[in-house]
This record gives sequence, structure tokens and C-alpha cells, in this order.
Amino acid sequence: MVSLLTCLEIVGNPEDIIVESCGPDENGKYLGIISRGPDHNYKPLVSTEPFFGTPEEAKTYMQEIIDLAKQQVEKRLKEPNSPLKQYFASQNQ
Repeated sequence: MVSLLTCLEIVGNPEDIIVESCGPDENGKYLGIISRGPDHNYKPLVSTEPFFGTPEEAKTYMQEIIDLAKQQVEKRLKEPNSPLKQYFASQNQ
């Protein structure tokens, strides 16, 4: 599960989001990570357990999480009195 606050951080900083994979672990599996960039010391936002067969699978899954984060923020922005509109005004027009 990804919190709304994490979704907002991901969607509000698209130029500073990094999607990575790490591994393989001792079982040959990879994990996925979404983090902020170097200006934020690569702050981890979302990570998984190592259960992907390839680094590409891990990165694809993490990109799906980013897409879901965008959907959640867009959903909140469509609410009539959403307080988020003031922060995402350009994305809501």
C-alpha cells in the first residue's frame, strides 16, 4: 500500500523520481525501488521484497505504482473542494 502523502510526493516531483532495481539476492530475485533523486539523498519512497525474475520486471512494476499514484492524485483533484487543487493547479486545468 502507498500512502496519499507518498503519492503526492511522487506526482509532485516527476523530474526527481528514480526507479531502480537491486539484486539478484541469494535466490536470484530482484527488488524494485522508487526514490527521490540526489538532491534528496535518494530518499526511498516505495520498495518491494525481492521477488522479480529480472531487473526489468522490477522496474516495470515500480512504474505501474507511479501510474497508480498519478491516478490517485487525479481522482482527488476531481473532488469539488479538494485542498490539493492549490498545489496542483497547473495539472488540474
